[in-house]
Amino acid sequence: MTLIYAFSNQWGTNISRRVLSALQSYLPKNKEINYQIIFGHPRTFFNKYIPNDNYDLIIGLGDFYGENQKIKIETMAKNVYGKENINPLFPIKMELNLPEIEMYEPEYFEISEFMGTYNCNWIAFMIQLALNKRKMATKNLFLHLPKRGRDRVLAKMIANLIINNGMIK
Repeated sequence: MTLIYAFSNQWGTNISRRVLSALQSYLPKNKEINYQIIFGHPRTFFNKYIPNDNYDLIIGLGDFYGENQKIKIETMAKNVYGKENINPLFPIKMELNLPEIEMYEPEYFEISEFMGTYNCNWIAFMIQLALNKRKMATKNLFLHLPKRGRDRVLAKMIANLIINNGMIK
């Protein structure tokens, strides 16, 4: 089973929320995919969907507030939320357990090691920490989306990335 989540503003108009909606029309309907929205701090979402569930793949979508127009494939999460540690007993940085990504279009995607220090980083760090503690092989992919991107174009590129790399079984 696959979990795909996106952050949403209060109006549901931000790019990651819109791409999550559009993505549903590009991914296979015959696969078990759980699409979820996160409002506000991701702690409630995390507690409900992560500690006791078994997924093959977890994909997060978040808004990137820079001028970059590419989708950022995040590779690391940091043990920081704002100016505080998320969990002082764990490492400063943690590699995400990414799925194999052999085919992607550099015109639309770039690899990144800086996820920021807010909600996107918090959820990616906590998911990876939970996976590591449970010694799970679940893949953890987080994509930062350009805030001025076109939702259907971004959704199509993400669907191609997922399908072409055989991420959904």
